[in-house]
Amino acid sequence: MPYLKITSTFFLLFLSYLVYGQKPDTTVSLREALLLAEKNYPLLKSKYYESEAAKKDVALSRNTIIPSLDLSYQANLATYNNITGMLDPSGIFPISGPPSAENKYQPVFGSAAGFSMNWQAITFGHRDAQTAYATAGVNQKESDSKMELFRHLAKVTNTYLDVALAKQLIAINQKNIKRVEFALIQSRTLTSKGLKPGVDTALFQSELSKSKIELLNATEKFETQKILLSQFLAVNEAINTKDSLFFEKFPQAHAAISSDFSSHPYISYPKSILEYSLAKEKLIKRSYLPKINIWSTAYARGSGIKYDGTVKASDGLGFSRFNYGLGFQIVYPILKFSDKNIQIQQQSLMTQSIQQKVEENLLILDKKDQISQLTYNNAYLIATETATQLQSAQYAFKAMQIRYNTGLVNFSDLIQAQYNLLKAETDSQQSYWYIWKALLNKAVTKGDINIFLNELK
Repeated sequence: MPYLKITSTFFLLFLSYLVYGQKPDTTVSLREALLLAEKNYPLLKSKYYESEAAKKDVALSRNTIIPSLDLSYQANLATYNNITGMLDPSGIFPISGPPSAENKYQPVFGSAAGFSMNWQAITFGHRDAQTAYATAGVNQKESDSKMELFRHLAKVTNTYLDVALAKQLIAINQKNIKRVEFALIQSRTLTSKGLKPGVDTALFQSELSKSKIELLNATEKFETQKILLSQFLAVNEAINTKDSLFFEKFPQAHAAISSDFSSHPYISYPKSILEYSLAKEKLIKRSYLPKINIWSTAYARGSGIKYDGTVKASDGLGFSRFNYGLGFQIVYPILKFSDKNIQIQQQSLMTQSIQQKVEENLLILDKKDQISQLTYNNAYLIATETATQLQSAQYAFKAMQIRYNTGLVNFSDLIQAQYNLLKAETDSQQSYWYIWKALLNKAVTKGDINIFLNELK
């Protein structure tokens, strides 16, 4: 008897250290956990920054309506020997002015300053198509961000349920240890009176060790799930669950919900890719239309050589001649029709491919919706049976305890009743967990996590 008390006390102290002796847990409700995940998780932040970056493309495309205005100034010290004839200026700085009678190697100063303005005034819809393409890119990034958020919140909710179940299983195993300890004490008493064989005490001691091992395994799983939940919330400390409602009542969402998946994140995202592809098709078509550019310039030049050939090198640093100009230019790629048609056909095929992916997602969601409804209905039937199973197992165990103490049954009969009770208690808690998981599955299939959260009110 003293040995049993010392061993049990030591075991409970050791278990308490495993569960509580480390960093204290942060206990949060499911809604608090979802808010933490949305605020902290790095991938969600990454998606947000991608969306914000895409918005800058829209601003850049709109800015193309603003003319470009370039200011420049230059000064040089160079010789001025020139000759008549054609020249490809690549890699060579040409000389302005008439041909030179001979080579002179005394350099003179030269200078120039001016500004040039270029304005793509009329694009025949190309600018609008570019802006629409950039806007479609923003919509795609935002849809991707919403889809990732939805997926992550579902993952957090799923893990939260796993943590809650693991906590319940620890309590069940602790209760089972107490039952075995009580049976062991009774067995020793009956053995000392010669009413039971001594082997029963050894068998109960073995069962106690098994029960403690099960508790250690349950505790390990609980701690693992808490760490995993903290990962999804991007926090350092382990996270524990606050909501006990999951094991107190069943959700009441019995009615079938609309099967319209048009706003589902798993549909909205591929649709945004489809719109992006269509916008690119339009951009390709508009990119081969004419463009009208308006330009203007004004500049001044200075040279150390006078109009009559006299040289005064330092005068080149000042300006002596001034000019301006204004004009327009029409650019039209006449021989690019073949390229345009090939590009349009290519992008059209890409659009059709994306459309088929949308259809596939709709098909998958429709079938998952049917499966989720079937799973949800089955979970209710299982929950009804586990309630009966638990009630019967409790009655049978109590009756078997009395029969064992009076010598009507042996150890095997009692321990089998105890196993049945442990399984019934476990199945009972898992049936609650299973039906909440089934509801979460329905919410994910419908694309609305609030279907699940509304049941927590």
